[in-house]
Amino acid sequence: MPLGEVARSLLSLFGRVDPQSPENFAEAFRQFGGYDQVLLTGSGRAGFRLLLECAGFPPGSEIIFPSYTFHVMPAVAAECGLRPVFADVDPATWNISPESIRARITERTRAIVPTHLFGVPAPLEEIGALARGKGLLVIEDCAHGLGARYQDRPVGTIGDAALFTFAMSKNLPCWGGGAVVARDHALAGRMRERIGETDPPSAAAILLRQLSDLPGIFLTQAGIFPWTLYPALRVADCFGSDFFDRPFVEAVTGNQLSVIGNRFSGDGATAVDHKSRAAGISPFQAAVGLRQLSRFSGWLERQAVNARYLRGRLEDCPGLQLQKEPPGTRSSFLYVRARTEEPDRIRKRLLGQGIDTKPDDMRDCSALSIFPPGPPCPVAGSLGERCIELPCSPFYSRRQMKRIAGRIIAALG
Repeated sequence: MPLGEVARSLLSLFGRVDPQSPENFAEAFRQFGGYDQVLLTGSGRAGFRLLLECAGFPPGSEIIFPSYTFHVMPAVAAECGLRPVFADVDPATWNISPESIRARITERTRAIVPTHLFGVPAPLEEIGALARGKGLLVIEDCAHGLGARYQDRPVGTIGDAALFTFAMSKNLPCWGGGAVVARDHALAGRMRERIGETDPPSAAAILLRQLSDLPGIFLTQAGIFPWTLYPALRVADCFGSDFFDRPFVEAVTGNQLSVIGNRFSGDGATAVDHKSRAAGISPFQAAVGLRQLSRFSGWLERQAVNARYLRGRLEDCPGLQLQKEPPGTRSSFLYVRARTEEPDRIRKRLLGQGIDTKPDDMRDCSALSIFPPGPPCPVAGSLGERCIELPCSPFYSRRQMKRIAGRIIAALG
């Protein structure tokens, strides 16, 4: 989020926010993407939970996910009494494999949830054909994909439903929040009724919840990072500390998540709430969204230019495997990530050249003990915890991108 928007958001605490902002933002968002019905929610995962609870799936129904994905999404499905089933991913695009989906479909399957991973569109045509043949819903996970296109259509307009998030790490940050897109009017009506039963949090409560993001936004600015956060990262690295990585990786172990596995072992444990209770978006967040949306197309284009430049420079860089963008698609390039066999060593070498990277927050979910056992997913297993995020932003100049690419090549060449 630009510093100017951070300042404006803070100042808005002392002014009046239009109470019609949520309705205006929902309509502007709908028109932006050409979506069907748009429902704004408290978060992306809250929208997913709401969708699953209102879809009317019988308990124990199977939902197919890519194995290499954010573990919280299948965890939410498990909390709703559904059984996550994991399909392997394509070794080039890292997106869910239609061939693997086909092998996972049973008479209990009710939906497929393809993720547009890191902004690269999933193979929706093949997935749609499989789903139509079996009467399954396709729920697009567009958490990374806002602005991406598949065969010249915006992602989120092709499946039966779609999920978006406006978290601070996404390309339309609104201090949190999310959206659900649905074709079915009856389903949308049930979700809208549930949202109407709750009151959204206040602007002060939202900012308080996101308070930990403010130092990161400020300290990662290009002119500030080398003199503030970077020395702290080097000190942490010398002591082997992962202190600065923890905010980016949500835990997949511990007492809370272990009860998800217990749901499938028959001991009657109660599932936990992954911060995903149904609630609407606040007028404060919607007002931020309206301001951001008016600038979004320009940000998207600059991010694509910078990402394509960086990927082009690093195409033959030893030790890095870049995600492929399939023909007929246009990625949002929310994240530029690269696979490496030695992520810790590579990140350390890059840090020595002044390049800060983020660890992998995706997992091979088929190998996590919190989920019911299923067939192995070898490609996902080769990716999980081995992909690192490289610095790329629509707010970087070409000169800054050249410097970043040059330093990565110098560190790994």
